[in-house]
Amino acid sequence: MIDIQNMKLAECEALSRWIDPRYGFLSPDKFIPALEANREVYKADCHVLEGYGQDAEFLREKKKEIFPISFNISRTDLEACDIYQKIEDTVARYGLSRDQVHIEITESALNDSSQAMVEAVQHFHDLGYQVWMDDFGSGYSSRKPLAL
Repeated sequence: MIDIQNMKLAECEALSRWIDPRYGFLSPDKFIPALEANREVYKADCHVLEGYGQDAEFLREKKKEIFPISFNISRTDLEACDIYQKIEDTVARYGLSRDQVHIEITESALNDSSQAMVEAVQHFHDLGYQVWMDDFGSGYSSRKPLAL
């Protein structure tokens, strides 16, 4: 993401893509639903954060600037594992600060199970993370769950 004040890079968004030897480039709509159906998408989400931690560690060693990252979690992450602890463990392992890691939750996830997601947003806020709404405007949700 670019800061329009100075036109410099301000933040990165982690996007999942899969390059399969047989099928080639697969966008998330081709593999995320299957992972969600099997309650396994948390593994991909944690892998994304792990990769960021490794990149941040490399950049720190090279004395380079480390930009914050935003990455998506799925509503099924909340049911399949202790996603809060997995994120906290990764942040601690790589010496990241919570203000470097922004959690994105899709607007549809807030609509599908709003009370659970509202509680999740509150829990992330209590831990010190910013929570962003991904795909805002694609549905009909309000900003209220994020304004806790």
